[in-house]
Amino acid sequence: MLNHFLVLAFTILIQVTSIMNNPISAQGVEGYVTDPAGQPIAFATVYIAELHHGTTANEDGHFRLKLNPGAYNVRFQYLGYNTQVHKVVVSEDYVSLDVVMEEQVYDLPVFTITAGGQDPAYYIMRRAISLSQYYLNQVSAYSCEVYLKGTGVVERIPSILRRQMEREGVTEDEYFVTETISEIQYQIPGQIKTRVISTRSSGDDNQTNPMAFVTMSLYRDINGIISPLSRSAFQVYRFQLEGSFMDDGDQVHKIRVIPRRSGHDLYNGHIFIREGSWNLHTVDLRIEQPMFSAEMRQVYNDVGSGVWMPVSQDYVFKISAMGFHMRYAYLASVSGYEITLNPNIDHDFYAQLMGRTPEAFRLERMDAALVISGKQQEEIEKKATEETDTHTARQRRIADLMLKEDLTGREVRRLNRLIRREAEANQPRPSLELGDYSMEIDDSARVWTANQWAQHRPVPLTPEELDTFKETTDGTEADTLSESLSRKNTLSEILSGGTRVIDKHWRLSHNGLIGLSSFDYNTVNGLHYSKQINLIYAAPDDRRFHLLTKTGWAFARNSLTISATTDYRYNPFRRAGIGITGGKVSSDFNDAQGINRLINTATTLFMKENPLKLYEKSFVGAYHETDIINGLVLRTTMEYSQRNPLQNNTSFSILNPKDKNFSPNIPGIPGMEDQIMQAHRAFVVDARVTYTHRHYYRLMGERKQMLYSNYPSLSLFYREGLKGLLGSDTRFRQLEASISHSFELRLAGQFLYSLHAGKFIKDDHIFTPDFKHFQGNETLFMSNDGTNRFRTINFYEYSTGDRYAFGHLQYSHGRIILKRLPLLNRTLIREKLFINALAIPERETLIELGYGLNQVGLLFTLEFVTGFSGGKHHYTGFRIGIPLGGQATIRM
Repeated sequence: MLNHFLVLAFTILIQVTSIMNNPISAQGVEGYVTDPAGQPIAFATVYIAELHHGTTANEDGHFRLKLNPGAYNVRFQYLGYNTQVHKVVVSEDYVSLDVVMEEQVYDLPVFTITAGGQDPAYYIMRRAISLSQYYLNQVSAYSCEVYLKGTGVVERIPSILRRQMEREGVTEDEYFVTETISEIQYQIPGQIKTRVISTRSSGDDNQTNPMAFVTMSLYRDINGIISPLSRSAFQVYRFQLEGSFMDDGDQVHKIRVIPRRSGHDLYNGHIFIREGSWNLHTVDLRIEQPMFSAEMRQVYNDVGSGVWMPVSQDYVFKISAMGFHMRYAYLASVSGYEITLNPNIDHDFYAQLMGRTPEAFRLERMDAALVISGKQQEEIEKKATEETDTHTARQRRIADLMLKEDLTGREVRRLNRLIRREAEANQPRPSLELGDYSMEIDDSARVWTANQWAQHRPVPLTPEELDTFKETTDGTEADTLSESLSRKNTLSEILSGGTRVIDKHWRLSHNGLIGLSSFDYNTVNGLHYSKQINLIYAAPDDRRFHLLTKTGWAFARNSLTISATTDYRYNPFRRAGIGITGGKVSSDFNDAQGINRLINTATTLFMKENPLKLYEKSFVGAYHETDIINGLVLRTTMEYSQRNPLQNNTSFSILNPKDKNFSPNIPGIPGMEDQIMQAHRAFVVDARVTYTHRHYYRLMGERKQMLYSNYPSLSLFYREGLKGLLGSDTRFRQLEASISHSFELRLAGQFLYSLHAGKFIKDDHIFTPDFKHFQGNETLFMSNDGTNRFRTINFYEYSTGDRYAFGHLQYSHGRIILKRLPLLNRTLIREKLFINALAIPERETLIELGYGLNQVGLLFTLEFVTGFSGGKHHYTGFRIGIPLGGQATIRM
């Protein structure tokens, strides 16, 4: 018995060893795709329609498609070349097949030119735009397998940065590659589940979520870039028919897309539209922006049930700025589509509509008008009525418009709107919970061997791309390089600050020994040096614990400053959390909306101006916040503090351009310009309830992330000082109501507004920190968070303990005045107009009018503003907004 067992074990061992050394054999078809001159056709699509399965050739034209034994019709397709279909019989090995693709010959089809001499492309585009809403909603769910490859190379590094980047492991002309194999499941209205089967990268990062590329659809605008199939396309694009060709029995039209104006939000290039169904066949478009350009190519194929989906996509991004040149290319090969048609749409109606030409429809009308017997006429009319009654009135209007030969721009927009409403008519009211972006990474996703990647990768890597993984094949060399970089990064982190991942749940960050946020300077503290430590624990169920400590020393008054804040998010879905805070700090009288400490430092040292006014606060506090129901948020806080006055302790400045002295450390509140705050105790509680109707959200795991609402937010705020409680000296009550909203009108721009009104009901024991303060600015520079900011007053001159009302209105657009000039129209700058108003009993009503440029040099804001007090002009000047504290955002 033992001998039999040993023989069996030995046999199994031999088989396992054989399998490990010689991976399981596979079969399929592979080869090269070239043009008649022998040049490779990069990214050519290789597709088998009956399987809904395919791949994409790499940059060298090399393709490899794994198949089971059998006979297949392999379809080769690429922009500008005739589609070819080759019959291949696969047995037990890979069949070699090299394909030479002939250049596409375009014919000019016969189209009726309108009386105004309009290009025939408009006839095609009117129908394509009209049906875009149908194709956008055609599928309610699908699944597929995606291979995503990203290849980047730094083509040029400025000499001033070359040594630093080489220390970080980045050199010129060295490729870095990321590749991922994922399974995707999508369900309307945007629920996306990604299972990462395998991923690897020759750099430091693993790009594991390909959905950003797979779901890019020209049937909708993408990130503010207007699609040629948008209902507003005729306002911003011209179209030109360059030719047509036959592809698998369908006539395909090549349409040139030409922007009517310069701008970063418009495409140029070509789209290819199928005759009759008027859907996308292929896409070849480009975006040109300052310092950045992008090329997008998509190939669509029939994946079943008349649904055309992208099966091959490639994107090329080029960045060129300040002597730095980089190229990054993404290739997405999608196969194995399994689709579910949207059950709320009458697909038969659209199939009949697209299958019947205007000529056929007119012939039917003519046949119906033939003079026949009365009884026959009645039967025909009865049948026609029954057929008509099966469609809604909206469908009849859609059919009438689709059968018109020459649609006007208004009719196109109306038809697009009708189809969108028809597609949404039978759908239930959309849930406030939008699609969940969930991603699951297999345990073995990062441990695949080179042999496993070779077996499963649908697109072969080029030799240059394969070279990037050689360093990671030998673990010793990779570890040595990693350790070298780790030592350099550790020193940089100690000096400048950074974040260190302790384990998969704990994360620690700090501001470094000499980080910029470690220092600030003012006339009260002098030089203030502080150390900040931030500790976060993220539980698997998205509960979170957070501890933030700040410890500093004020050199001018020889005093320690210290504070600690800890909070715990105990219910991620309700966004519910509690927090405790305490410490001893020098606090701004306008603590919530005062001047940025860095700007105050620069103003104090180089302009000898001290807008920041401080007092000492020793305090303890707590808060609680929760969603009562979705859209209804309640936040309550309490704070008990000892408040002491402070005075200026230094008069040092580097420059004094106007030969002046610092002002006293007293806020310039009307009627209190010379009053020093008395030492006192304060016990203050407040509550704010905010309601936003139909506030959409997305679940990120168990955590609810609020997104947007089409309705304004209403807020009610109450604050009270409780005299006598724990020796508190304050007694006041404040009530404030507000409304705010941000919305965008298509092509018209973005509007933001906020209106506030409040009153101190009882204020017989109110101190300066408890006044209503406003976000002002009297310096040339300001932080970029300036939407609800006044530009022509300081931070205290309108502070009040009485009633008040204020509001802000801002309109922003890509093209208002200066962006229409040729010099600026291709930049990412956005223009804005704004008006601010503020009224209190102690001062004249303030009105500010302004014009600004956002995203100047991507990061900065330039504004011209003029202010009126009581109807009289009191200030005109400029303001410069700078990104502080991670405020830099770029809007297309």
